[in-house]
Amino acid sequence: MSSVAKWYITLVLASGTAILFLAARWWSSANLKQFAAVLCVTLFASTLKIRIPGMTGTVSPNFAFLLIAISVLSFSQAIAVAFGAALVQSFWRAKTRPRMIQVLFNAAALVLSSAFAFVASHFMVRPVDGATVVSLVLFAGTLYFSTNTALVSIVVGLAERQPVRMVCQRCYEWVFPYFVLGIVVTGLVGGSFSVTHAWRSSLQIAPAMILAYLYFLGRSKKQTASRGANEEEEELLAVSVVQH
Repeated sequence: MSSVAKWYITLVLASGTAILFLAARWWSSANLKQFAAVLCVTLFASTLKIRIPGMTGTVSPNFAFLLIAISVLSFSQAIAVAFGAALVQSFWRAKTRPRMIQVLFNAAALVLSSAFAFVASHFMVRPVDGATVVSLVLFAGTLYFSTNTALVSIVVGLAERQPVRMVCQRCYEWVFPYFVLGIVVTGLVGGSFSVTHAWRSSLQIAPAMILAYLYFLGRSKKQTASRGANEEEEELLAVSVVQH
């Protein structure tokens, strides 16, 4: 791994750790029942992982429920939900045991993305009625998607010595429809979001996100199988050329 990649990972880890300390310092005990409900639903969604073809990363419908946390919970509670989601997504049924540096980076990236989306969206949009809550969800979702995609693409490009722009484009093209669907679905029911009924909001978007998960899971498996078949054909062709 290059020194640039090491410095980048260190910077992301330090920033994520600082955000966690701030969230712990500003911890709010208000609406603990709603926090627990959103946390449980988000952790469950984090187990529904889809592997991105050609990459070691995964995508999960947990981001839609993170948007609910960003919209109706306090900053510290939203960061706690993001941190828990990252840990579950890293460890749950991993094909190979993840390295600790990978787990820590994924958690830091998710915490940073959620923190940036929370602060920027709440600064730009004041949720005083249903219409502005929808705007907050759409704005936060766009910021979260862009930030998380950039953070992950940069580390993959630096670690694997690939053009960062190419990695970012490949990741962006595959996950963009998934994120857009989640942001739109969450935004459509955003007018009914409230702190006292956060668990209902989670249940409202759950069916659509599960259907989206099943669709993109099938798409991922199909692309992975097609990629494997192409690699086998290339190997057979190479053997044939050598034999001749």
